[in-house]
Amino acid sequence: MLALAIFYLNGWAMAAADGAKKERAEWPPHPDRVFIALAAAWFETGEDADEGEALRWLETLPPPAIAASDHEVRTIGAAGRPPVSYVPVNDTRLSRKRPNDPDLDKLKDAGLALLPEYRNRQARQFPVAIPHRPLVHLIWSDAEPDEHTAALGRLAAKVTHVGHSASFTQVWLENAPPQPNWLPVAGPSVQRLRISSPGRLQYLRERGNRPAVLEHSDLLARMEAARGKEKKMLKVLLEERFGDSAPVSLRPEPGLWQGYARPASAPAAVIRGSLFDPRLLVLRLGGQGLSLTATQRLTNALRRTLLKEIDQLHGKTLDTGCLGDEDEDAKTLRATFPYPDWLCGHNINGAPTTEPHIAWIPLPFVGAEHADGRIMGVAMVLPVSLPPENAGSLLDPWLREPESGLPRQIHLFDGQWLDVTVELETRESPPLNLQPETWTAPETGACRWASVTPVVLDRHFKGADKWEKAAESIKDACERIDLPRPERVELHPVSRVRGAPRATEFHYLTRKRDGGRMDHTHVSLQFAEPVRGPVLIGAGRFRGYGLCRPLSPFRPRPGSVGHE
Repeated sequence: MLALAIFYLNGWAMAAADGAKKERAEWPPHPDRVFIALAAAWFETGEDADEGEALRWLETLPPPAIAASDHEVRTIGAAGRPPVSYVPVNDTRLSRKRPNDPDLDKLKDAGLALLPEYRNRQARQFPVAIPHRPLVHLIWSDAEPDEHTAALGRLAAKVTHVGHSASFTQVWLENAPPQPNWLPVAGPSVQRLRISSPGRLQYLRERGNRPAVLEHSDLLARMEAARGKEKKMLKVLLEERFGDSAPVSLRPEPGLWQGYARPASAPAAVIRGSLFDPRLLVLRLGGQGLSLTATQRLTNALRRTLLKEIDQLHGKTLDTGCLGDEDEDAKTLRATFPYPDWLCGHNINGAPTTEPHIAWIPLPFVGAEHADGRIMGVAMVLPVSLPPENAGSLLDPWLREPESGLPRQIHLFDGQWLDVTVELETRESPPLNLQPETWTAPETGACRWASVTPVVLDRHFKGADKWEKAAESIKDACERIDLPRPERVELHPVSRVRGAPRATEFHYLTRKRDGGRMDHTHVSLQFAEPVRGPVLIGAGRFRGYGLCRPLSPFRPRPGSVGHE
C-alpha cells in the first residue's frame, strides 16, 4: 500500500477548480495537482535520478482513493464568489502617473517603480477552500512501492505548497491512512478530478521548458554584465541559440479526468431492488419556483433538452422523432437511429423499446412539517443493467464543462412559461430531499412506500369492482419493474406523504394511440419484505409520475380503499 498525506499548514487550500476564471475553489485536491507539486519539487532540487524513477512509477498507478473532510468556501454576496482583492501588477511599465507628483518619472528611473505604491492595482480573486480537517490522504491500496519508498519519502518532504504558492503544505508517506471517503468510479459521477497518466512527468518537463529558460536567463545576464568583444560574442551566441524570441514556460494542460463517488455502505442483508439504479444523478433546480404539479412539463423539457444538446455535443443530426413529445409521436424515424435505446426509449425502428431506459423524477420538498411540495431538484434514473462507462461517455459532456470538469448550468425552456436551470448537485451535505438515500433506502430497504406523484393506471377500469382491478394492476406494475408483488395496495386521491399535492391537481397523461385521458391515483404499498428504491410504477414512470417514497409503519388511511 502507498499513501500520501497532505497537511495544509494554514488550515486552508488555495487553488482554482475553474482555471483562469478563479471563481470556484478546488476540494479535495486533484491527484494530478499533487503529482505536479511533487514534480515541481523534483525539478527545483536537482532532479535526483531515484526520485525521477519514483515519479515515473507513480504516474503509471491507477487513480488513488481519497480521504478528505467536508469543507466550507470563502465567498461574498448572493452569487457566492470569492472576495475581490486589488493587488499591484508585476509589469511596472503599466504604472499609473500621479498628477500631483512632478518627480514621479525620476523616481521610476531610480527603480522606485518596483514599490507597490507606484504600481497599478488590478482586481484578482483567490478561491479558498476551508476544510473541516486540513489533512488529505491519497491512497493506492494495491500499490507496492518497494524500492521507490525512500525516494518518494524524500520527494514528499520537499513539497512546500499544493496549488497556489501561499497554500503551504507538509507532505509525507503515511503508513496507517484512514478509510477513504472518495473512490474512483466508472460512468457519471458526482465528483470529477484530474489524474496523472504515463508520460506526465516528461510532458511537464517539455511544457515547462526549464533548461532552455534557465540557459537563456544565464546568457542574458552574462551579456548584460560583459563588455567589448565578450559582450558581442555572447550576443551572437544568444541569437544563434534562441533567435529573436526568448523561450517560454507554459502552464500544463489538465490531465485525464476521473469520476469519484462516496463509497456505498454494504447492506446488512441482500435487499431486493427494482430494475432502476439507486445511484441517482441529482440536479438541483434554479430560477422560477415550480410546484410538484409541473412535473410533466419539467420532465418533458429535460428530455428534449438532453437529446438535443447531446446531439450537438456528439456532432449528430437531431432526429426529432425520438424526442418523445406526446403530441408528435407520429413522426417518422430515420433508418439510422442516432441514440441508444436506454437514452431515448425508442429502438432503431422508432417503436418504444422493451428494454429499461432512463427516467426523470422530481425531487420535491415533502415529508416534513412545513413541506409545501415545491420542486427542489430533479434526478436522472438509469437502468441498473446499464454499464456505467456507456452512460458516462454520453452524459458526462452534457453534465460538465469540458475544460474545468465543473457542473454545467443547463437552461430549460419549453417555449411557454417554464424557464429554469439545472446543474449537477455536488454539495457534500445537500438538503434531505436532494439526497438519493431519501428516495431509495439502499441500506435497509423499506416495506412500506407511498406515492409522491400519482401512479398512472395502464388502462381504464369499469364496474363495481373497478378499484379492486386497479389495485391488482398496480401489483402487476410492481412486478413489471422486478419488485415482489405487494401484499397490500391502498388507493386514495390524497398522498400519505405530507406536502404532496392531491392526485387531481396533476396534469393527466394521454394515451398515444387515441389521445384519451389516462386515470391516475395516489397509492400506498406494503411488501412482505424490505425493498430498495427507486420505486417508480405505472404508465408514467419514465416521466416523473408514480414516484414513491419510503414510509414509516403502514397504517391504512380511514375511508380509503385497501386491498390485501
